[in-house]
Amino acid sequence: MVLGLFLLVVIFLATICFLLQQHYAYWRRRGVRELRPHWILGNLAGLLSMRDSPADFMGQLYNHPDALNQPFVGIHVFHRPALLLRDPDLIKRILIKDFGKFSNRYSNSDYKGDPLGSQNIFFLKNPAWKEVRFKLSPFFTSNKLKSMFPLIVEVGSNLDAYLREQPLHNERTRCFDLEAKELCALFTTDVIASVAYGVQANSFTQPNGEFRRHGRAVFEFSLKRAAEFTLVFFLPHLVPLFGFKVVPSEATRFLRNTINYVMAERERSQQTRNDLIDILIEFRRSTQQARAAGDHGQFVFEGDILVAQAVLFFTAGFESSSSTMAFAMYELAKDADIQLRVRHEIKEALIASGGQVTLQLIDSLEYMQMVLLEVLRMYPPLPFLDRECTAEDEDYSLTPYHGFRVPKGMPIYIPCYALHMDPQYFPQPRKFQPERFSPTNRKLQTPYTYMPFGLGPHGCIGERFGLLQAKVGLVNLMRNHQVTTSERTPRRMKLDPKAIILQAQGGIHLRLVRDPLGI
Repeated sequence: MVLGLFLLVVIFLATICFLLQQHYAYWRRRGVRELRPHWILGNLAGLLSMRDSPADFMGQLYNHPDALNQPFVGIHVFHRPALLLRDPDLIKRILIKDFGKFSNRYSNSDYKGDPLGSQNIFFLKNPAWKEVRFKLSPFFTSNKLKSMFPLIVEVGSNLDAYLREQPLHNERTRCFDLEAKELCALFTTDVIASVAYGVQANSFTQPNGEFRRHGRAVFEFSLKRAAEFTLVFFLPHLVPLFGFKVVPSEATRFLRNTINYVMAERERSQQTRNDLIDILIEFRRSTQQARAAGDHGQFVFEGDILVAQAVLFFTAGFESSSSTMAFAMYELAKDADIQLRVRHEIKEALIASGGQVTLQLIDSLEYMQMVLLEVLRMYPPLPFLDRECTAEDEDYSLTPYHGFRVPKGMPIYIPCYALHMDPQYFPQPRKFQPERFSPTNRKLQTPYTYMPFGLGPHGCIGERFGLLQAKVGLVNLMRNHQVTTSERTPRRMKLDPKAIILQAQGGIHLRLVRDPLGI
């Protein structure tokens, strides 16, 4: 009997091994070049070990010896076969030309358990995504940005005042130390609260106030948060099983209550600010009017679907811009010549505008634009893009690259950070060179190798707004201060291995020297 039981166990284990071997031979059976996977983990062992950042991990897949000179390679995301794209023309096909067949992100959160995380335009699936994106687009027109600009400038002035009030650690050198990312997050949190919600967050006087505290909680990458985001991007079907959330429960309650309160007060007072709240109120009215007219086929803009858009604008808006500003400060602190050129450009623009920060002044800062584009090349907020094949009628053909046909539901990954760091497209990729983005040099870049905001219809809807607030912030930061390194500044940036959204490990510690431009 014992021998019989032993044989059953052996047969069972052998069967399991055979089935796993067959499963993970998916790409070999189809004649597709693959990166050999481990059982269970697939090709994600390096990501889960947290030895390197997710950005560096995706770079290792992109630069794997078996992937070189290939337009794409097959990988396994845990148990699931997926594609990693490497060729710019193929990337163009997937993201733009044939967008209709790859119109959804593969990543997702729990629709019921995490409504504010799952129902915003980043994670929404078609056709809801298309409807909401179309409705939100008017908020980011040139006229809307122009109307927001005075509010951004007001917060920028608060940033300048806040820095000038900081006590100097050394009166002789007129300097003080700070953590750049947190400083920039105080600024961008106040900007988003003002221009989107019409609320004064007062982060400079209340750095642990509710807006900043809950915003910080979304992007503080503990081991648990790292696990949550890993499942969201690589195993979204299991997110509900574990109860994981993109927006934590406490932050969900605060943001839902705040946004609903502001909407109710705005409707009660019948005041308008032409901000995001006004647009969301108009969404809700259109739904109510359609129902009253007997039209029940229109997309329903009520409840959390409205709040989710406001939450995404808050979380994505403050995080990506504050990171870009902080990484810019880091690179400028390390290169005095580039910083001098930026400050000279700011000084000349301020003289021309009579010391006022105007929209015309911001638009004139060509070199600062080059600096920010280079920062975004080296530090894109999200180091990869993900898509899901949504082709309905038949599998998607990869001809002429290969005879393989992509089945519906297969995940696709585009390693944008790795492309940004590929010397084939950006020589000396680890060297900070804003001149790469001069008007002349931009024309020489290989198309579809630069995508810090994504590309195609799913590209970041707030790209222009994000750059605008970053420029206003840096102008106000540098008009009375220069940035230098301190004893705590790393010589080479180390990215946080727990953070899928690009972050510096241990923060970005810098020194500010009080040095007014003399305007």
